[in-house]
This record gives sequence, structure tokens and C-alpha cells, in this order.
Amino acid sequence: MTRTAWPLRGRDSEREALRDRVHQLSAGTGGLVAVEGAAGSGKSRLLAEAVAFGRERNFLVLYAAGQAASAGVPLWLLLEALTDTARPPVDLAALREATEPFWLIQTVHEGLERAALEAPVMIVLDDLHWADPATVNALRSLTRRLAADPVLWVLASRPGGPQIADEAISLRGLESDAVAEIAEDVLGGRPDERLAAMLAGAQGRPLLLLDFLHGLRDERAVRVTSGVASLRSDRPPLRFAESIRRHVRQLSPDARLAVEMASVLGRTFTAEQLARMLDRTPAALLVPLREVLETELIVEDGDRFAFRHDLVREAVDSGLPAPLRQALRRQAIDAALAEGAPAAEVAALVMETATFDDRDAIALLRRAATEIGRRDPATAARLGTRAFELTRPDDPDRGPLLTETVIHLVLAGRAPEAAELVERSGPVLDRVATARIQLLIAEAILPATAGQAAEICREALTDEGLPAELRARLHAVISGAMGIVGRPDEARRAADAAMAEIGGGRDSAVLVAKAVADFQSCDWAGGLRAADDAIRLRNETAGVRSLSLPDGWKAMMLDATGRMTDAWRLAEDGARLAQTDGQLANARVWAMVRARIHLRGGRFDEARAEAEAIQAMSHELGTVSYLYTAAMILAAVAIHRGDQAGMKAADAMAAHMRASDAPTWQGRGQWLQALLAEARGAPADVDPAPQMDAVFAGCVRVITLTEHAEVATLVRLLLRAGKRERAAAAVDRLAQEADRHRGEPVVVAAFMHARGLLNADPELLRQAAELHEDDERLLLRARVTEDAGSVVVLSDRTRGLSLLGSALDQWEAMGADRDAARVRGVLRGHGVRRRAPNRPQAGWAGLTESETKVARLVAQGWTNRAIADELYLSPHTVSSHLRHAFVKLGVRSRFELAHRMTAG
Repeated sequence: MTRTAWPLRGRDSEREALRDRVHQLSAGTGGLVAVEGAAGSGKSRLLAEAVAFGRERNFLVLYAAGQAASAGVPLWLLLEALTDTARPPVDLAALREATEPFWLIQTVHEGLERAALEAPVMIVLDDLHWADPATVNALRSLTRRLAADPVLWVLASRPGGPQIADEAISLRGLESDAVAEIAEDVLGGRPDERLAAMLAGAQGRPLLLLDFLHGLRDERAVRVTSGVASLRSDRPPLRFAESIRRHVRQLSPDARLAVEMASVLGRTFTAEQLARMLDRTPAALLVPLREVLETELIVEDGDRFAFRHDLVREAVDSGLPAPLRQALRRQAIDAALAEGAPAAEVAALVMETATFDDRDAIALLRRAATEIGRRDPATAARLGTRAFELTRPDDPDRGPLLTETVIHLVLAGRAPEAAELVERSGPVLDRVATARIQLLIAEAILPATAGQAAEICREALTDEGLPAELRARLHAVISGAMGIVGRPDEARRAADAAMAEIGGGRDSAVLVAKAVADFQSCDWAGGLRAADDAIRLRNETAGVRSLSLPDGWKAMMLDATGRMTDAWRLAEDGARLAQTDGQLANARVWAMVRARIHLRGGRFDEARAEAEAIQAMSHELGTVSYLYTAAMILAAVAIHRGDQAGMKAADAMAAHMRASDAPTWQGRGQWLQALLAEARGAPADVDPAPQMDAVFAGCVRVITLTEHAEVATLVRLLLRAGKRERAAAAVDRLAQEADRHRGEPVVVAAFMHARGLLNADPELLRQAAELHEDDERLLLRARVTEDAGSVVVLSDRTRGLSLLGSALDQWEAMGADRDAARVRGVLRGHGVRRRAPNRPQAGWAGLTESETKVARLVAQGWTNRAIADELYLSPHTVSSHLRHAFVKLGVRSRFELAHRMTAG
């Protein structure tokens, strides 16, 4: 049967939309185009035209199409696309050896970024609905990372497929005019009313429509008179599946058997696989395959064969008797394994065919999960869970299989599911193995669900026969969890119990718990000493967990005590090491420390870039750790600048934090909500909830980055809401801290500031301002200076106006537009007018120092990774700086940026 090429009739607007994006790629602007349509709607034809269009322009075009059998193979679709060229942009051997998902994504990112420096890159992926979870996650990350590069992604899927783009070109059913035009092309005449009604049964899907039309033409069921096509009889057209089956039935017995067996193997298959299914040699398939190829049911696809469309394969497959189909799938599995296919490649078929206590299927699923576990823990967890469900309760392998599956679930960021699986599985593990799993789950769900983590560890500790080192780690997790929920006394007791278990401490994680507990019990010197001990022990031993990064904790402690220079030095060294060693989790810790220091130093753009990097890294790791901290930093930047969009995003995060099960985070959420209300000038009777008092209940909370200086802000918010007694109680708690830390100027200055605000005491506030004159925390220094000026001016106009003028200068230097506007309003009330500076917001003059460095290196052809290595930043931070530079410069791509720089 010879088929006419369909010229995409009725898809003019969709074609133009896609062609327009390809034209933009010629100009250096990449991006993402999603195409969505039902099976047979013309997605593949539209993509084929886009591929040809890109290759005509000498783009590097990479194409691949998903298939049902690939759904269980991690990153199959992406890797398949990368092989669609004689010169792949990445080292495929190294890529296949990569185990950590992040570094695999990083490798692809760097390869595509380099390739895009030589020619625009277009990656076209069809049938994305068959993509495995790792591919989907990789695409979400890569499309975001490469948004500024001349890289165009064209992704097509059926409705309900992965949502990667916000918008999609939707291939709805063809309009009646387009249907009539196509019918005229095939039949030689425009359909009459009765034929048009019959063709409507194709639901506007081009593939179905063409099969209907070709079926009618081949069966001579239509007559054409004076250019009008009409039916010869009332017999309805064959539906698509029956049409395909009819073609199959018309084949010779050998060809029919070949195509039916091939449908079990998947959309694509090799001659060797089919030969094994038929128990023949590949040479014996020459005649039947040639016959099938002539029907175009199956076509050549490189060194493989493929069904013309997955609908064709599905139609053939569904025509087989169900019991026979099940048996054939098992045979297909054996054929693939005999050919040396990895277990992961046949896992999808195994999951469909496996039955309870099927030993071979269980072993294969377990092996497949192990093969892909590090690269794609989400798919490995699905395979392991299915294998566990198939095992008998008395199976001796049930315990080890449960352990493996729990690890996959935890690594996939699904620790709550792991805990549920352990709970419903019953007593299948020995007590030590059970406790180790409980420890793993508890560590994984910190800090998001600290209360549950503590309960899991307490349950494990009811078994007194556990090894001391395991009991110590369980106590250490409880200590961290109690610190997170704001119960420092319990955190202290748990840390002491952990130390007692190991008799002096030869475990870095336990020493970190002691350090944090000491510090949060107001023993700063003890906390820093314990952190130093943990660092030394970590350096003496290999394989320390990132959750126990001792120098990260020490940097946070130094920052909380106002020693920002020392904290920054640790953060710089740590960031370099994280970049060198490829430790993403550690890079996220250092980004958090750097973001905090940048914010306190009044460097809003740098703080925002690091916070956005934290968010990006957390999403790529599949965890929510540090997202609250990043959100608080972004909210602070938005409030100080008066950024309404950023403040709106902060509203949602405040509500999310208030719903937390941790009183400390509930308080931070209420705190953020009160700050947003103040920034918007909401009524003064807004009542901060009592949980807000937990923001500062005494000593510094290094876990939530809470410091003494925040008490003044708490006092201001409580006074604004008419809660003087609660404000006075907060100051009393701080007075005890000031007495305990008499030699620490940061605590004394915080106390003077808070009490000065409570009592509107000009002398205390003036002294507080003097103590902050050399403070590295520029944000705090500006606020204290403003508060002092606002009170002192009432009794000493000259000195007060001088302080207010100084505060205004400081706010303006930081770009804190909302704060500066507030101080100008106070000055106007005292008869002094100060104009807002005409600071450039756009163009090269509007860039920060970091944005300028990144933009200039990008314009010179550097990749994000090279820039990250040069500046000791994470690639995510570089990407954030670049996005903001693009906005300020009014460009959309690296190409435009380079042109802008060349043009001056």
C-alpha cells in the first residue's frame, strides 16, 4: 500500500508558531515549545517538519521518540536523542557511567552549552508520555538551566503527559474545512454531506482520518461525480484498529506471525530479538519482513525496525488473545535477556506480566532496581516496591528487598512512603536492620518534618540491644529535630545522650549535634570547640555524610555571633571544595550561608541569586530542605525593595510556614506575615499570633538562623499591634542573654536597641547606634541608625536629623527603596526634603558587580560551568545572575548579549 505524504493541512497556525520559534533560534534565542495532541493528531508529522526546517539551517538537531518499553529505562529518551548525531555533544561513555542524577544532568548541560557556542541546538523529543521519571526531571532542569542559551526544546506528548512547559501548542481536531481538503486530496473529490458526517467519526485526527480515507478508496467504497465524493453504500468505515488488523490478516502466515510477535517487543525492535521470538535465524526473516515493510505497517529505523506509529503496534497487540499476549510478553523478556539486554530495559514488561511469588520476575525487578538505583531512584523504588509486593511473607529475601526498596524511596525524596512501607510490612527485618532503616528515614525527612523524625528515632531506641554507635546516631537526629522545633532543652539532653553512648565522641555527626546543642544553649565557646573537633574528625575519616557538614555549622555559628568575615572565609573555602568534589548537597549549605551573609551585608542582588540557587538545587535533589530559609531571604529582599511581586510570593510561603508542625517555623511564618503587613501599611491592630514569640525565646537558634538583633524587630511588630506586655517579656529574655554574654558587643547592642525601642529611650538608642558604627551587618546598622534618629529627633533635632540622614544614605546605598522612602517620609515630617537618587535600574550601569562579571564572561563565550569554576559559585548562582542581567540589559539570549557588548 503506497501512502501519500500528508502536507499538514489544517495546521497552518501551529506550523507558523513552531517555525517562528525556529526562526528565533536562528537569532540566538532558545526556549521551550510543547506540542500536545491525541494519538494520531499529527504531532509526529509536525515535529518531522520542524526537524527538517532546523537541519536546513545547519542547526545541531537531536531527535528521539519515546516508546512504552522505554518507560522503565532511566534517561533512555534523552540519551537516545544525544546519539542522533555523528558527533554527540557529550561523552556518551562517561554519561552512561554517571550514577548521580545531578551530575548526569550537569554533564548534559555542559555539553549542550558548549555545542550551542558553535551552532544553535534543537532537541526534538516525541511521545514524551512514554518518558521515565528521570528523563522528565532532567528535562525540567535542563530547559530551565539552558533558557539563556541558543537551545530550543520541542517536546510532544499526548494529553495528560508530563507538564514541563507552562503553555503548549495544542493539536485539536481538524476543522471540517481541513478534513474536506484532505479528503479531496485522497479521494479526488470534496465529500458530500453524508460522507462528511461519516468522516467526522475520525474526530479530526489526521492519522485516523487518512486510514479511513485510504480504506474507503482501496475498497472502492466512494464514487466521485463532478468533483463531489459520495459513498456507494451505507457501510461505515472500518475503525482504525480493525483497519490495521485487516491489513495484518491479509499478510502471508509468516509475515503475519512476524508482525504480531513484533508488537509484543515494543515500537522498535531488532532483527535478532524478533528472530529469538520466532525461534528462527535473522536470515529466515528476510522474506516476511520485506512483505511487512511494503505495507508500511513497519518501517526501517536506523539499525532497528519500528512500527509506523505506536497506534499501529497497539492495534496489533490488542488483537491478540489475552492469555497468549501474556505468554508472548514473557517470551519477549527471555529474548531480550538472551540478547544481553540490561534488566532495566525489560523491567516495564516484567511489571506487566509478573504474578505473586514469581521468583524469576522478583529477581529481575530487583536486579533492575539495583542497576538504575543511583541514576533514577524514583524508578528503582517503583520496581523494588512491585518486587516486594510479589514476595511471600515467609520469603527469606523479603527483609533485604525491603531494605533496598526503602533506600530507593529515601533517595527519591519519598521518605514518608518508605516509613509507611516499613510499617505495613510487619516484622521482616532483625532489630538492628530495622533501626538502621528508621535512622535513614529520620535523617531524610529532616528538617521538613522534624517531629516525625524524632518519633521514629525514639521508637527505634526502645530496643536497648542496639549497638552504641547506632544509638548515638539516633540520639543525634533527635537532638537536631528538637532544635528545629524550638525545644532546646530536649535537644541538649539528646546530644548529651549521644555523646554518652560513644564515650567521648568519635563520630562527626554526634559531635555536630553536640556543637549545635552547646551553641543553642548559649555556650558559644563550647559550640565552636565541638564544631572544630567535628571538623578534625571529618578530615581524618572518609565518607562523612553531608548532613553532618561540620564546617557549615561552624560558619552559621560565626555568622550568628556577628563574625561575618570569618564565616565568609569558611563559606568561600567550602564552596570551592563543593565545586571541586561535586557535592551538590554541600554546595546548597554553602549557598545558604553565603545568601545569609550577603543579605545581612545589604547585598540584595547577591543574596537573591544565592537563594534562587538554593531553590533550584533543592528541587533537583528532590528535597525541601532549606527552602524555608531561601524563601525568608527572598522575602526580606522583596520587603526592603518594595517588590510587590516578590511580596506576593512571600505571602504564600508565610501561609505554608504557619502550617508547619514546628513551633519555630510557625513563628517564622507569623513573623513574615507581620513584616509583610507592616510593609504594606496594614492596620496597626493586626494581631501577631503567640507563636511569633518563639522566633526568639532566649538563646540564638542557629538552625533557623535566629539572632539576638531580631528581638528589636519583634518588639517593633508587637508594639505596632498593641502587645506591649509580650514585647516587654521578649526584652526581659534578652536582658538575661546580655548578662550571660557581657563580653559580646553584638548581644549588648541588641539589648540596647530592643529596650530603647520598647521605652522610646533616646540615650539607649543612641548608644546602640554607636555600637553598630563598625558593624559588618549593614542592614542592621541602617535600621538601628534609623530607629535612633526617629526617637532622638524628638528631643535633639540636630542630632536626630543627622542620624536620620545617615540612615537614608545607608538605605539608598544598599538599594533598599522601601526603607529609603520611609525615612524620607520621616524627614519630610520634620521639614527636611531629600530627593530620591536617580539610580540606573537598567543597562550596564544597573548591573551589580557579580552580574557584570557574569555577563561579560558570557559575552566572551564562557559557559556557565566555566564561570562557576572561575568565580567559585554554583552554576545555579551563575544562572540566576545571568537571568537578572538579561532583564536589566533587555536581552533574551547569549547571542544578543554578545551583540550588545560588541555594539558598546
